[in-house]
Amino acid sequence: MSSNIKSIFFFSICFGLGLSVFFSVSEEMTVQREPAAINGKIFQIGSLSSEEIKSQLIHKIKVTPTIEGMKSIQLSGFSSALCKTYPEIEMQFQAEGVAVGGESPTMTIKAPCHAGQDPADIAAIQLPISQILNQTPKNAEFRFNGYAARLEFTHAAEEWPKQWVLTKLQFKTNSGHTKTASFERFAKTNAMNDRLIVLEF
Repeated sequence: MSSNIKSIFFFSICFGLGLSVFFSVSEEMTVQREPAAINGKIFQIGSLSSEEIKSQLIHKIKVTPTIEGMKSIQLSGFSSALCKTYPEIEMQFQAEGVAVGGESPTMTIKAPCHAGQDPADIAAIQLPISQILNQTPKNAEFRFNGYAARLEFTHAAEEWPKQWVLTKLQFKTNSGHTKTASFERFAKTNAMNDRLIVLEF
């Protein structure tokens, strides 16, 4: 009788362990199979490589002029759900056709990631270009009233460069982890996937 009880007890333990292993593997497979995009909108980038993020940004990022001497950088097709994990976006641009001591002037834009007018989309990054041009070029960080983005310049030239080429974009977490996409500064011949993303002052 006691041997039967031991057998039942042993079988119950094995069965329970088997179920726990099954469910843990099933959950892991579900996470691994979670798609990065639905209907063309990117809503998670944790499983994407730098090259995959770059290929999405190349086609979805847009720089457009707006009223009152502003420029708008839009990450079209990227869901605001990303902002829960990556609350800051950092973009690095290098000046085109200008060098100071052999180094290109660099502009780093740091902006919060949050929902836009359409809550499903990341808000566009607004830049007060006319106000920047009124400043004396120097190595410094600039902040402007009414604008969330901060702009930091290094290797500043005597005059503001007119064209800036995107070289790097980072989605940053509060803990310092990043998802980074790097871009070629010079477009390759007949390479549509390596088009330049240019911001003009």
